[in-house]
Amino acid sequence: MSMIQALGNVSKVRGALIFVEDPEAELAFYRDVIGLRLLYRTRTFIRFDATQGTSLSLISGGRASQEPKDYRTGGVVPELIVDNLTLAIERLDRAGIRHEAVVRTAYGSFCFLWDPEGNPLQFYESAFTRPAQDAERLPA
Repeated sequence: MSMIQALGNVSKVRGALIFVEDPEAELAFYRDVIGLRLLYRTRTFIRFDATQGTSLSLISGGRASQEPKDYRTGGVVPELIVDNLTLAIERLDRAGIRHEAVVRTAYGSFCFLWDPEGNPLQFYESAFTRPAQDAERLPA
């Protein structure tokens, strides 16, 4: 009988943790504006279903910022796949959520946005195609 041997390799990225100052306010944003389904919560931890076995979690201990936090100077930006970027941005606009202009590429379209505490996120809509030749692609 053969045995399966664990190799210590990463098998999946489960999700992302975002450190927040006000979990209750952030709960309302991620549930009501972004549209994530709440899985469970405690006083200091909130987990949302980010679909297909991944999750997005909020954990107490972060610092809110009146200004958007600069994702380009280090850090992680959760990428949220949307089925219609135009409709998703309309929802952001109705809620008064700050976001950058949409960037369109051969692969898809995206925009960066910020939650009420200034944490960056990205909405991404795939073009469902890949160019036959991608001059920027590097070998795996």
